[in-house]
Amino acid sequence: MERNVSDILEEMQRELKRDRRLRVGELLEALRDKGPFFILMVLSVPFLQPIALPGVSTPFGFVLALIAIGILIGQDLPMPGWIRRYALPRRGVSLLFRGAVALFRRLERWSKPRRMPALTASGGALKGHAILALVSSVLLMLPLPIPFSNSLPAYVVAFVALGYLLRDGALFLLAYVFALLTGAYFALIAVVGIEGLQLLTRKAWGG
Repeated sequence: MERNVSDILEEMQRELKRDRRLRVGELLEALRDKGPFFILMVLSVPFLQPIALPGVSTPFGFVLALIAIGILIGQDLPMPGWIRRYALPRRGVSLLFRGAVALFRRLERWSKPRRMPALTASGGALKGHAILALVSSVLLMLPLPIPFSNSLPAYVVAFVALGYLLRDGALFLLAYVFALLTGAYFALIAVVGIEGLQLLTRKAWGG
């Protein structure tokens, strides 16, 4: 029987309470195939609030894009040895795990595994979700100091990750809803930007 993400994280939390330093490689091995999606979720969390973080979003978006590419091509995420050996700071990670366990307990009670199987059961669907996460990660990389320019793509990535981790098609569906909102929002930004540039050009030329 497949273990819940909350059970895996709770076990890791118990290891931390024994004054044991948990390494990144051990966490990824415990999560197995869930590892890349768990990282997608964790890295998208700081951007779920409406204020843009242009100085931070570019490197985070780049890492998210690399992970999405790894999922798309079906290969394990290349992880340098020094990162796998890195011991996570016990106190900060313990707090993170406590919040993550509580969150996943609630989500697991609400979610229904294998709901909307067309979105969860096929490899083709997974590749589509990976492409969605990849495009959203690229949009997240854009250094735009505009409200919601980080949060909308981040919600897409987060819901893709949660849909896989909980095997719930409804969460994937939410990812696509936010993708439509993201596309419309960025199209609006592009239109306003082009019109503003044209206005400045006309003024510069005395038009």
